[in-house]
Amino acid sequence: MVWIAFIVCGGALTYFSYYLCKEGVILSERAHISEGIIGMIFLAIATSFPEISTAATSVYFLDQVGLGYSDIIGSVLVNFMILLGVDYYSGKGRVLTEISRTNRLTGVFVAVFVSIVLGAAVIRSRGYALPSLMGIGVENLVIVLAYVAALRWLKDAENVPHDPAANKEPKWEIWSKFIVLLAIVMVLGALMAKVGEQLVLTTGLSQTFTGALLLGFATSLPEIIVSAAALRAGSLNMSVGNILGSNLFDVCIIPLLDALHRAPILGTLTKGQILVTGIALLMSVVFVAGSFIKRRTNTRLNWDTGAIFAIGFAGFVIVYFVR
Repeated sequence: MVWIAFIVCGGALTYFSYYLCKEGVILSERAHISEGIIGMIFLAIATSFPEISTAATSVYFLDQVGLGYSDIIGSVLVNFMILLGVDYYSGKGRVLTEISRTNRLTGVFVAVFVSIVLGAAVIRSRGYALPSLMGIGVENLVIVLAYVAALRWLKDAENVPHDPAANKEPKWEIWSKFIVLLAIVMVLGALMAKVGEQLVLTTGLSQTFTGALLLGFATSLPEIIVSAAALRAGSLNMSVGNILGSNLFDVCIIPLLDALHRAPILGTLTKGQILVTGIALLMSVVFVAGSFIKRRTNTRLNWDTGAIFAIGFAGFVIVYFVR
C-alpha cells in the first residue's frame, strides 16, 4: 500500500509541479532575462519546491533529519544524472562544450557550495565546533550570502532586451495561478515526506537510501520533465540551466533545514550522508572539468556526462549497503 501511495503522490507532484513551472516561465518573461537565466533561476526554483516541502516536513514535523537532508543531496545526484539524457538527445557532440558561460559558472558555484557543505559536515562529525548564530551554522550563513551574490552576478552577466510580444496575460491572474499551484505542490511535498517515513519503517531501508534515491528521484521528476521540454523546444541552455540552477538552489535549502532544526544539521549527519555529499561534489567537479575542456567529439554519449551518470549510479549502489 505504501508503494501505491508513493507512486500516486509522486505522479501528482510531477503533474502540478510541471504546471507550476509553466507559470514560472510566464512570470520570467516579464523580467527581461535570457533563456539561460530563466532556466537557472525561475525554472530551477519552481522545480525545487517539492524538495523544499518534502525536506522541511521531514526535518521539522517528523524529526527525520537524515530523510530530509538525503532528499536534498539525492536530488542533486539525480539532476546531474539527467545530463546524460540531455547529451544523448541533443545530437552528436559534447553538450557541455555548447552551454553558455552562465551555465559553466553556475556549475562552478555548485561545486563550491557542495564543498562548503562537505567540509563543514566532516569538521562537525569529528567533534570540532563551528560558530553558529541562533542555531544556524556559520557555513549555512555563508552559503545564503554567496547564493544571493551569485544570482546577482549571473543575472547581470546575461541580460537581454525586453520582448514586446511577451505574454500579455494580466499579472494578477498569473500570480494567482502560481500561488495556487505552489500551495498544492507544498501539500504534496509534505505528503511525500510522510510516505518516505513509512517506506523507511516498512521496508527496512535506511533513511539515507530512501531519501537520496526514492525521494530524491520523486522530487526531481519536475526537473526531468521541464529539462526535456526545454530541450525539445530547442533551448539547450534553458534545459541545462534548469538542472544546474536546481542543484544550486537545492544546496541552499540546507540553511532552511538548519533553521528548522534545534541544532546545526551538518553535525548530525551519518557517514552514509557524508558519503552521498562527497559523491555530489565529485559529480560537480567532473561537470566543471567537462564544461571547460573544449575537445569536441562526434558521438551522442560522451566521457563527461557518462562519467557523471556512472558516479551517481555507483553512489546509489554504495549507499544502499551503508547503514
